[in-house]
Amino acid sequence: MKKSVLILFLSTISMTSFAQEVAFKKVELSDSVALANQMQQLAVLCDTQNLSKLDVFKFQLIRGNYKEALVTFKKRIKETPIDQRHYLDIYMHYVEAKLSKNFKGAFKKSYRKYVKKSDDIQVINLDKALIIRDPTDYYVSNFKNTYSNIKSEKIAQATAIDLVKKYFLSTVFSSTRAIYFEEIKQDHKRRYAVNDSIVIPMKDGAEVSVVVVKRKGNSTTKKSAILVSSIYTGTNVASTTLAASKGYVGVIANTRGKRRSKSDIKPLEYENTDVYEVIDWISKQSWSNQKVAMVGGSYNGFTQWASMKHKVHPSLKTIVPMVAIAPGIDYPMENNVLHNYSYSWNFYVTNNKFLDFKASNDFNRWNTLKNTWYKTGVAFNKLDSLDGQVNKLWNTYMQHPSYDDFWKKMIPYKQEFAKIDIPILTITGYYDDSQRGAMYYFNEHHKYAKNPNHYLLVGPYDHWTAQTKPEESLRNYKLDKTALINIEEDIIYQWFDYILKGKEKPIILKDKVNFQVMDTDTWMHKSSLNAMTSDTLTFHLSATKVDDFYTLISDVNASEIEMTVDFKDRESITNTEYYPWPLEREQINLKDGLVFKSEALKEDVLINGSFFGNLEFSINKKDVDYSVIVYQLTPENKYFHLSYYIGRASFAKDREKRVLLTPNEFTEISFNNSKLISKKLEKGSRIVVVVNVNKNNNAQINYGTGKDVNEENIKDAVIPLQINFTGNSSISLPIWNSRK
Repeated sequence: MKKSVLILFLSTISMTSFAQEVAFKKVELSDSVALANQMQQLAVLCDTQNLSKLDVFKFQLIRGNYKEALVTFKKRIKETPIDQRHYLDIYMHYVEAKLSKNFKGAFKKSYRKYVKKSDDIQVINLDKALIIRDPTDYYVSNFKNTYSNIKSEKIAQATAIDLVKKYFLSTVFSSTRAIYFEEIKQDHKRRYAVNDSIVIPMKDGAEVSVVVVKRKGNSTTKKSAILVSSIYTGTNVASTTLAASKGYVGVIANTRGKRRSKSDIKPLEYENTDVYEVIDWISKQSWSNQKVAMVGGSYNGFTQWASMKHKVHPSLKTIVPMVAIAPGIDYPMENNVLHNYSYSWNFYVTNNKFLDFKASNDFNRWNTLKNTWYKTGVAFNKLDSLDGQVNKLWNTYMQHPSYDDFWKKMIPYKQEFAKIDIPILTITGYYDDSQRGAMYYFNEHHKYAKNPNHYLLVGPYDHWTAQTKPEESLRNYKLDKTALINIEEDIIYQWFDYILKGKEKPIILKDKVNFQVMDTDTWMHKSSLNAMTSDTLTFHLSATKVDDFYTLISDVNASEIEMTVDFKDRESITNTEYYPWPLEREQINLKDGLVFKSEALKEDVLINGSFFGNLEFSINKKDVDYSVIVYQLTPENKYFHLSYYIGRASFAKDREKRVLLTPNEFTEISFNNSKLISKKLEKGSRIVVVVNVNKNNNAQINYGTGKDVNEENIKDAVIPLQINFTGNSSISLPIWNSRK
């Protein structure tokens, strides 16, 4: 914009714009020129004195001050490690291209040169950050939604600043995406030979689509293969190129029905035979040295275990399952409580040969569905009726609420673990949604196999970071420096080189169980899960109240603590804070559930492992879904979410067989498979335990009639649930005491 025009514009607005509010009159979002002018004017009016260097750069760029922006940005980018610059490098090439008369040509030339100079790993990470996890559509819609929701002709400075920053992201990525997509893809073709047209016939006549990736320029020496078996078609190319860059052949096998396969899409059900046959196919290829390893997380972790359901293929030398789901154990239910997030997942993976991102990201649809279900109180198995679309896979789940033969056929079961004799590295995180699945495999393998060669690596990671590289903070908690390991690029391939090439074992794997102790900046290494613990802190529930809290005491007592939950009441929900996000907070809801607090710890304590409980209670119904959350109340009076458990009382003794409770009789329910954690609890900390009944819009509602919970509805909520806990109830924390 010319200087004279800007002066004229500034003279027409109130001087108060520079203080509290800024004049704002909407233009049509489709008018890109008018919108750009408006955002430029708005950027000029915003006070950027207290913004970061990166944000100041954004405002300089939107104002059109490209030379100033470049100077600011060069100072900022020097502070960032190269492996964290994926977005920043886009900004750099963008502002440099803006100084050219031919923006697109300049951006393309400079970005191509940048990509060519980058090493294999850097380009792979560009692919993951910019293509596989393409943020552009989100940035564009986020800006448009924010803009459209502004109703006033004056906006606060904070709103203006937020709008300009969102416009920056929207305009930078939307104007460059097509260019950097093409440059990254062309660079892959320069580095790798990709055969993506392979279709393998299965013995039962079905088809599996396979992709093979090799690094160009390598010798003709036969190589080991790194196999990813996945339903997430199109998202695992980076894994195979990483394998090729590390000196292996990368192979992707997609679930039958996906990609080029003409078969019906069948998630979960056939991996137990299909993956074995893919391994067999790999072992017979001319480029194969008959050594195959598998890697992958979540669903791709499950497929590794599924491949060994019937027998271990002779060419399968190792697996590295990360955050592996275990069907029927932690997906789609956890301790037999079925969550509804799996409802939308089914459409995401079965709507087409690749992935239906539009359906998956239709958050309005999914939020409306679960809220409508909760408000109306219809049965859980009627979700697709409310949705208006048939969900075949969901309806199949509805027929199998216990761990029955439908689930057992998918992965090794009991003695089937005994034959698994290859080296295994299991990776999970304290805040991994699939930790229970990962630990199920680990525990069952150790239970049935004799001295298995099975290692565990676990730290303060979630479902995503336990598969990749953790960032400095997780859900507002700053990680110790020792926790910042590169799992995907370093640890895993050190393991593969150890098993497949005879190199040294990864240094971090000093024993079979390796875990990072939060707030100590150290790792511990033990021979087994039991060896993590040397002592136990046991607390009993007590009816004695101090302020807003019931108390946790060391002894059994005669207390009775009553809780009432009215399932007819759909204006309120319970158990709203069981999910650990954020990890640390100033307050918790003291009116949601029964909240108990201990005395202050007299010394530092290391909590190592999974907390367990024995709850004695009576209810006036035949069943109940309950939860237990454990917090550390720090000396600074902040609540740190340590771990939680959620489960169904009638399946407490056996996930395969439902045993209903007798109404109004006391019973003891035990559990020991809460989320594992290791953390230092400072002297002066207190333990806070929240015992609750699950009633919200994220999972089934167990009305307690004894019928199949999937079929129960609000008509079954005749009387409120009355649950009465006794002082025999206890929660126990496994701890490490170096003096024992």
